[in-house]
Amino acid sequence: MSQPITPAQLRRLQTLYSQFERHTLDAPGTGRTSRLQWASEAVGREVLSFSKLDRVEAKRLIERLQGVLNVKAPNKSPRRQSRKHGQKLGTEGRRDQIHNETTLAGPAEFALIKRDLDRLGWDQARLDRLLQSPRSPLKGATRITTLAQANKLHWALKNFKPDHERQTA
Repeated sequence: MSQPITPAQLRRLQTLYSQFERHTLDAPGTGRTSRLQWASEAVGREVLSFSKLDRVEAKRLIERLQGVLNVKAPNKSPRRQSRKHGQKLGTEGRRDQIHNETTLAGPAEFALIKRDLDRLGWDQARLDRLLQSPRSPLKGATRITTLAQANKLHWALKNFKPDHERQTA
């Protein structure tokens, strides 16, 4: 037995069909009976209600409507982080750090540092020279492994001016 349509699929399908009805001449008409007639023809069986569709049928109808309307699937919202994780993101690496445990740096932190490097016009070799210099914000560490190190480096890089701004000044 197939799984029933999810509430999110049902909302998406209803939204897309109402847009389809308003914005195209291909809609079979307005109202519930024309909507169900359209769904029945597309699925290949009689549909008495959108809520009686299964997940595969709903997915097929949603994709069909998105194709007709030239609409992309909505992005999934990022997973909400916990309060503790948010505090750690903001305080690890500071002298007044409020958590004792150490967190490993992840892809988000490395992407933030990459964005800082792009803003500055730096490459990896330039970053390596900074990390090996006596002025390194990481005090001798040449690899970024913890959230505290990533935060320290990010805060230091934010204070540097891009190469093109320093040359004109």
